[in-house]
Amino acid sequence: MKFTLGPFHMPLKTETVLHNRYRIEEVLGQGGMGAVYRAFDINLSVEVAVKENLFSTEEYARQFRREATILASLRHPNLPRVTDHFVIDGQGQYLVMDFIAGEDLRERLERDGPVQEQEAIPWFLEICDALSYLHTRVPPILHRDVKPGNIKITPDGRAMLVDFGLAKVVDESGSTTTGAKAMTPGFSPPEQYGTGRTDPRTDIYSVGATMYAALTAKVPEDSLERAMGREVLTPVRDHSNLVSPKVARSVERSLKVKAEDRYQTVAEFAAALSTAADSSQPTMIRNYPYLERTMIGAGRAVATTQLPNGAMSASGPPRRWPVVAVLLVTLLLVVAGAAYATPDFDARVAALFGGGGSGPAATETDTPTALPSETAAVVVFDPTATPTLSATEPPTAEPTDAPTETPAVTAEVTPTGGGVGQLAFASNRTGIPQIFLINVDGEGLVQLTKLPDGACQPDWSPDGQRLVFTSPCRGNQQQYPGSSLWVMNVDGTGIAPLPTAPGGDYDPAWSPDGERIAFTSLRDGRPQIYVLELSSGTVTNVSSNSAHESQAAWSPTGTQLMFTTWRSGVSEIWFMPDFGENAQRFSRTGADNAGFSDWSGNGLVLFEREISGVPRLVAARFEDRGVPEQRICPEGRFSTQPMAEPAWSVDGRWIAFETWPSGTNHDIAIISESCTVYSELSSDMGLDFDPVWRP
Repeated sequence: MKFTLGPFHMPLKTETVLHNRYRIEEVLGQGGMGAVYRAFDINLSVEVAVKENLFSTEEYARQFRREATILASLRHPNLPRVTDHFVIDGQGQYLVMDFIAGEDLRERLERDGPVQEQEAIPWFLEICDALSYLHTRVPPILHRDVKPGNIKITPDGRAMLVDFGLAKVVDESGSTTTGAKAMTPGFSPPEQYGTGRTDPRTDIYSVGATMYAALTAKVPEDSLERAMGREVLTPVRDHSNLVSPKVARSVERSLKVKAEDRYQTVAEFAAALSTAADSSQPTMIRNYPYLERTMIGAGRAVATTQLPNGAMSASGPPRRWPVVAVLLVTLLLVVAGAAYATPDFDARVAALFGGGGSGPAATETDTPTALPSETAAVVVFDPTATPTLSATEPPTAEPTDAPTETPAVTAEVTPTGGGVGQLAFASNRTGIPQIFLINVDGEGLVQLTKLPDGACQPDWSPDGQRLVFTSPCRGNQQQYPGSSLWVMNVDGTGIAPLPTAPGGDYDPAWSPDGERIAFTSLRDGRPQIYVLELSSGTVTNVSSNSAHESQAAWSPTGTQLMFTTWRSGVSEIWFMPDFGENAQRFSRTGADNAGFSDWSGNGLVLFEREISGVPRLVAARFEDRGVPEQRICPEGRFSTQPMAEPAWSVDGRWIAFETWPSGTNHDIAIISESCTVYSELSSDMGLDFDPVWRP
């Protein structure tokens, strides 16, 4: 929406450099009390949005400052991030936010008319998840201005909720802070007029009205006129009979004049949409963690609720095995019995792994090293510095239930796996993914993070004293829009951010020399692989390709990167020098998707390949450029078991992976190179994923 220029304000001129950092490129909107600009961050070389607030009263300035502080703490992939806030004496206050590319929903409706239900619902579930996130902050935040003009659709199909000009923070008494209060006819409920009291149900009305407009290209009748009996709401299907009756009823209930007649939480509205929508492309509600958490907190069973497929699931290999297929495979396992791999297969695997024998003997045992009580402090940009020891005791946690099989690990010169006998992994067992540490015998479970926005994708520094990870983390996803990279000590202390830019950084991989971190970023609008130099903070795009590329893995020497790319229409494993250029294909088996590669110390590359819809593990020698590939455990007991997201142990003799033999419970398991020794380390009903061995 364009604002009329007020009599006391002239917008900043283009090319003006604000705060010695932000070069003004364009005026996006303006009014008597300030303006919104598209600007260029000279330091980070990225576009940003700058919101200006001119001084009017000290109370208004104080409120703007308070809201800026709270908004700066928000991290959600469907909300723009506030990255800076500053005051220029005698001029005004400024908020710097992510610049969101794309068009707003109002522009889309004006150009193309109504949006089809199957396209609209994923957008509104994303908006509902963002609102649920805001409403469950401490203190809660109300947006109070949801409308088509404040929802942007990005080039990759995500819905972003923007413009917090009317957002309010709820104080301890449950009331909103004082300040500007406005309404948009058709999209604001009656309580937003005059001196009425607003609460989360105000946002429910507005998002329902916005969805009404999206599905019909019509603005619903004004709520105040309806409250006074001068108007009635036109049913959705009177405008468009293409909208399903259940979805229409859900939208109409959200538009009730009385707040007590609407859905009482955004999560309830989302649940109604999810059950009403076409389920031809289902996905689990766990993809929307703030909705799920709110429903769980209210005593609602949500684990089996199905929602329409989100926009981000269109590219990349399908993530999980259909439940029906799992049940069929389980039946096959019963029929086949529990026989181990044949001696002939053991010999073939031993040959592939360089004559490593048949693996550790199953009769010997080993006691894994306990979690250290002293850990290295984080040194973000000086990985060569001598770490400082901290006497902080690691957090404690009750161990999980005993695994279904007693692990048979062996006495080695070093503990099982060649490191200290531990793995880090992510799990949503506490409601939203967090990072945990566990011993190879399934004992000693420790929760390392307790971040309100979740954490996942851990990767170790070469010395095993620090972890880099991704946050926010909504679940086990292909992409993590809005996320950043963080580092922490092995005991979960010293959490610190790495340099970032708007878009989303994820898939971290620490280099063997400890001096660099490879990662995937959406900062250029599509997934590309970047390398961060820790000593200088320099970030380099080593992909520079039009295809989506992600999931980088370092070679043992740190001179090559294995990665997943969609250059040929399916996901494949390719490799390139660590500085980019001259990329070559590694996986070569046609139409089956491949991803999640890992590189052993002896040059063997392990990765996940989807075969007949089931994730399997395969390996090939780098020196042979991926030919031939050898299935891991292709016969016997484990031949039909799903295996995903593999990770080599330090000594190259064990593989950790995610598995779900029962079809529902995703756990972390380890198996010896010869497939003769197997153990499930976790058995919690939560989703466990992203395993990585500690050096």
